[in-house]
Amino acid sequence: MILRVAVGLLVGMLGVVSVTLAGPARAADSVAGSVVEPSAGWVLTAAQLKRLESGGILSDGDITADPPVADFRAAILIAASPEQVFRTLTDCADALRFVPHLKRCAVVDTAPDGRWQDVEQTVDYGWLAPRARYVFHAEYDRYASIRFSHVRGDFHENHGSWEFTPMRGGTATIVTYRARVSPAFYVPRWLMRSMLKRDLPDLMRGLRARAEATRQQSATSAPEPSP
Repeated sequence: MILRVAVGLLVGMLGVVSVTLAGPARAADSVAGSVVEPSAGWVLTAAQLKRLESGGILSDGDITADPPVADFRAAILIAASPEQVFRTLTDCADALRFVPHLKRCAVVDTAPDGRWQDVEQTVDYGWLAPRARYVFHAEYDRYASIRFSHVRGDFHENHGSWEFTPMRGGTATIVTYRARVSPAFYVPRWLMRSMLKRDLPDLMRGLRARAEATRQQSATSAPEPSP
């Protein structure tokens, strides 16, 4: 089946956000009894896992100056399977429902086996910053990860990953998002910080709402079991 990828970066400018991620201590999955290590180099602590299980969002980032380059990451727990979350993220129509500032999403090239795609997106920040158009290359490890890299457009850099760690016997997913982005147009550093503080949590929150709503719709529309 051919996938339609939706999200190649945080659609919104970049900066430091409110919840700081803790250090490298290991944490046990309080549901499944296993270590929670959703992505290389980022092992969730017990406190972080507890925050996710209570509905919180983890996010942090850093910006270098002149030219601005932003590195950031975020995590959220979603009450839907990795497959459902993956399908939500890889659907352009769904992306337009929850990705901040996204105005257009279209696949421009796809591997014959569906393992990668090149995707074009347009985001509009209104009067705050120029409209941005760009193409990114997405590589899929189906239901486990999405890795993306810059091809062309209004960014000097745009690469990162989405990773999906099953929880609660596969009925829930810890989603981690990591990226490095540098716009090719001028954006004040203070504005990048301000927009990321708002847009990164909004992106993760929107993904959760959409994936969980789609899961509920699928369950409701499933045929009744035979007597």
